[in-house]
Amino acid sequence: MRGYDGAHPLFSGDRFSEEQVLSGFQWRLQNFLKSHGRIYYLLIKLFSPVFDHPSSQRKIRNLLKTYGEGSIILNLGSGPSHYMGREDIVNIDLSPYREVDIVADVLDLPIGSGTVDLIINVAMLEHVVDPKTVVDEMHRILKGGGKIVCFLPFIQPFHAAPNDFQRWTREGIGRLFSCFDHVEISMGCGPTSGMLWVVQEWLSILLSFGSKTLHDIFFLVLMVCTAPIKIFDTFMVKLPYAEKIASGFYVIGQKRK
Repeated sequence: MRGYDGAHPLFSGDRFSEEQVLSGFQWRLQNFLKSHGRIYYLLIKLFSPVFDHPSSQRKIRNLLKTYGEGSIILNLGSGPSHYMGREDIVNIDLSPYREVDIVADVLDLPIGSGTVDLIINVAMLEHVVDPKTVVDEMHRILKGGGKIVCFLPFIQPFHAAPNDFQRWTREGIGRLFSCFDHVEISMGCGPTSGMLWVVQEWLSILLSFGSKTLHDIFFLVLMVCTAPIKIFDTFMVKLPYAEKIASGFYVIGQKRK
């Protein structure tokens, strides 16, 4: 139940056993880089096939600007980072990284009901067995009028961290967050991101001949070599029907006052 750190294609797992995933080349590299959070996220930004569209990022930054000193903001599944550089955001994660303020299970948060102004949750819900329980828990701890910002994947290959359970369409996201008012769903990562990650995995599977180590090496090499292709999403997200193979969606919702 980690955030973007364990759920990213830079260090994704293939459909191997949990023991294989936890001992593979990518997993060992991931754990090493997690101890250097800034380097870790810089590599993700540069080489990952997932391209966060600037319009989505601007919208979230503008929303964050409305929450100043005195606001209680939580980042659930934070990983080793401060979201958008905001060190006033309380980081909650299952792993005790240096940047984590509270180590807790998102299914049972040690947070009082109706106490939080804003919740951020990026690329974590797919790794939870029961995401509806997590969404209900978010709703519980939010104040009336409080908001959530979540990213959920749609077209993304299996990526264990150490588990991976589900994906969502736009309609599925609307149903999952039906307990919130004013739900706004937008494409966060477009069709090129969805296509590119799948192609990288396809080629890695084809060329690895069943070897986990070869798969990981081919995947990392292909990811670095093909990373520039994701820039096509700067305009492809604006095309009709682009969301049919979007890599993922952002959802913003508000708790009824």
